[in-house]
Amino acid sequence: MTAANEHTPNLLEELAGKLCRCGGVKASKQTFCRFCYFKLPKAFRSALYKRVGEGYEEAYDAAVKVLEAEDQE
Repeated sequence: MTAANEHTPNLLEELAGKLCRCGGVKASKQTFCRFCYFKLPKAFRSALYKRVGEGYEEAYDAAVKVLEAEDQE
């Protein structure tokens, strides 16, 4: 398994779930809750629409880094 997709199974579980990384409620098939999603710059939000295996994993990792940085402020 490549580094880009070694956590794909976990990401698929997260997408199917209804809890955001922050603990808030999110819709199934959405990456983040509305609050976290709109904390992201537009380019990061758009990148989350890439398909799994076609850049979604990298977009997710980048978005989480932005959210974690903001959480520390």
